Amino acid sequence: MVRLAIFLILVPFFLSAAEWTTFRMGPFEVYTDKNQNQARSTLNHLEQLRWAFSYFTGKQEPSTLWPIRVVVSRQPTSKSLTALNDGWHGFLNEKEDMPVEWNRQIVQLLINHNLGRMPKEIEEGLVQVLSTTEVSGTHIIIGQPPKDPDLNWARMHFLMTSEDYRSRVRVVIANLNKGVDADVAYRNSLSKTAAEMDQAAKKHLDASAVTTFDLAGKPLNAARDFTTRYPEKQAILRTTSDKNEPGTAMFLLEKGQLEEASQTAPQWSLPFYELSKKETEPGKKAGLLKKAAELSPRDPRLWTEFALLMMEYNRWEEADQAWAQALRASPDSETRNSIQSRRSAMVELRTEAEANARKEEKLAQERELQRLKNEAVERIRNAENEANSGSTPPPAKVEAWWDGPKGDAKLAGSLTRVDCLSAGKLRLTIQAQGKNTVLSVNQPEQFTIEGEQSALSCGVQRPARTVTVDYVRGKSEAVSIRFP
Repeated sequence: MVRLAIFLILVPFFLSAAEWTTFRMGPFEVYTDKNQNQARSTLNHLEQLRWAFSYFTGKQEPSTLWPIRVVVSRQPTSKSLTALNDGWHGFLNEKEDMPVEWNRQIVQLLINHNLGRMPKEIEEGLVQVLSTTEVSGTHIIIGQPPKDPDLNWARMHFLMTSEDYRSRVRVVIANLNKGVDADVAYRNSLSKTAAEMDQAAKKHLDASAVTTFDLAGKPLNAARDFTTRYPEKQAILRTTSDKNEPGTAMFLLEKGQLEEASQTAPQWSLPFYELSKKETEPGKKAGLLKKAAELSPRDPRLWTEFALLMMEYNRWEEADQAWAQALRASPDSETRNSIQSRRSAMVELRTEAEANARKEEKLAQERELQRLKNEAVERIRNAENEANSGSTPPPAKVEAWWDGPKGDAKLAGSLTRVDCLSAGKLRLTIQAQGKNTVLSVNQPEQFTIEGEQSALSCGVQRPARTVTVDYVRGKSEAVSIRFP
């Protein structure tokens, strides 16, 4: 009886699933179980809105992180699109037009995923102007005023509907998109200053008449170019559900399955950010946080966290680059000033840290040099003590089979000075025939000393000692010294 009851519940769903159709283009998916004509018209509106965005921004085939899914049905129209099941979802009543709020959301999503951060007034103005876009077939009307037009709307409306400036809007946006200052962007593109643009916008806002611009839309035939598809039951369920379904990245994130979520949606920043908060190994933590910031380049919060982490690890170059990205992603002057202040503080910390590092390195070098000097002095003293006690056996005769360094020249004279260098190296000054010759001992472990008084002491030799030195002429390098 239980199985029969379950079957009877599911039968209506399976039967209705066969009636569902979907139409897709770009990031948009439109589903319907009744009105295909309205679904086609809805998709045409969405695609023409994207076409208008491309026209004014110069971005070809702009897309979004998640697909935008619209269900055309007899249900009430959703107030706004909702992030659900790895997409943006909304129900549109088949007798209603696309809500202005939906247009606003879609334009903002296109900005977020296709443009770098621009001044807040530019982005808000672009959203406001395009939010009231009207579409009829391939005919697009741009410029109907929103409910409460403001200066941001007036600035972009003036540029986008004016015959003198319309063609240059994309140049302005291209400059701003590269991080160029607004005043410079206006000068380069419009031969106007930012102050002059503000004055023009105020005058435009106060004008009684509102102009519109008729834009030739994308050449589409909704009946011909939108292919009818029959979605699987799982796709319908994810589109019409009011909760995240198993298997989606959003569901996995909800359940704390962060690794699985990052693999299911590798283009999504949030799982990598959440993973970075849990990671304790410094290298992995830095890699995850940087990945999250790169996937969401317009988020100054992520770049700020990455910059602070790099400062903690004393990786100053990477920290400075992250601060620069945080500045680039700042939506307003308040955020930008705060980040600039923290970046300036980092410069002071970096200068202090690098000075301390240089000081510590110098001290370490001095300690090592003193250690080597102490060892050299100790060896010399031990040799002198052994020589003075008479216990030192006579030096062994150098056998002919010796295969160490061999000199190609001899120098007989007086040893006047011995300089003890680091790592046991020596520098010998020998006076012969009225001039001084300086020879180096670069391989002390292979340098041989012969004679009864074979100890070498550092410094000036008092009195000078008679010696014969074998050396390599081309290198001025001594290989052996012999005392009488």
